[in-house]
Amino acid sequence: MTTPLSLSMRLTLFRLLFSPLVLPLLLVYLLPYNSLLINSCLAVLFSLLALTDFFDGYYARKYQQESTLGRVLDPLADKFLTYSALIALLAAGKIYFYWVIILIGREFFVMGLRHIALEHEFSISVSKLSKLKTATLMLCITMIIVNPFQKLGVDALYWNGIEMGMLLVTVVLSLLSVEQYYDDCMKRFTLHMESAGSFKEIPHDESLG
Repeated sequence: MTTPLSLSMRLTLFRLLFSPLVLPLLLVYLLPYNSLLINSCLAVLFSLLALTDFFDGYYARKYQQESTLGRVLDPLADKFLTYSALIALLAAGKIYFYWVIILIGREFFVMGLRHIALEHEFSISVSKLSKLKTATLMLCITMIIVNPFQKLGVDALYWNGIEMGMLLVTVVLSLLSVEQYYDDCMKRFTLHMESAGSFKEIPHDESLG
């Protein structure tokens, strides 16, 4: 008998599938209209998808629905959401490509650190700074989606000023958090190697009997 999916798993799977399959199409084809109404609706949709990240974890903890599969799929769904949105915004001409390279490159670097940790059987905990970065990134993407004035002139200074400020804060937090991850990974890696070395078998000297 097939076990029914929990609510937390349903939310994770919805975000995992909707983010790369539907969200980019809506952003790429609707954002070029530069309509505040359309952009606001898309921003609400993105915000709801981002909120599923909070609620799937909340329900998993509240109803003891945490699982190994959920722990694997949840961060994967988060990556799909942010990558899909950033790449779609780039395709729609709403964000400069260097911002996308920095933000996505940061995520790949952290994934590499986590892979190193996994290979050597230790873990890197999610820091408060990283959680703040994630929240700021979601707000920043929402602002970019809402902003209908990226390509317009003086009247857009207010919107573009807020957007640029949020982008700068997001990038700074991204770089600071990745430095924190790197330092943590290197410290744990050094301790792991020292611990592994201390358990090496001491060679037996036959001359000592």
